[in-house]
Amino acid sequence: MSEVRLTAGEKARSAALVARMCKRGVAGDQVHIADLTRRVDRIHEEAARRTEREQAAMKVELETARQAVALAKTAVRTADRTTKPAAKAALRAAEDALRRTERAARRIGL
Repeated sequence: MSEVRLTAGEKARSAALVARMCKRGVAGDQVHIADLTRRVDRIHEEAARRTEREQAAMKVELETARQAVALAKTAVRTADRTTKPAAKAALRAAEDALRRTERAARRIGL
């Protein structure tokens, strides 16, 4: 799995909790911060679960786009003269959709 990306809200909550931990740390070494540490850990665990769900969904979408391109190529190969221009247009559209999906997959670390 690639690195876990936090949303803006998760970053803000984590930063606020870390700031509270620092504030408690200034009070002394004997101050209890385990509750805040657990909350930060919980935020990171939820982000990891979300990332896994997003990557699984993106894998399905990527495979669907690849299958659509394969079907469009088959349609071009089997098309007669009257339907070949439409089949080629459909192939270009499927390839464009695949490129967009691959770009999005790279952005999330696949």
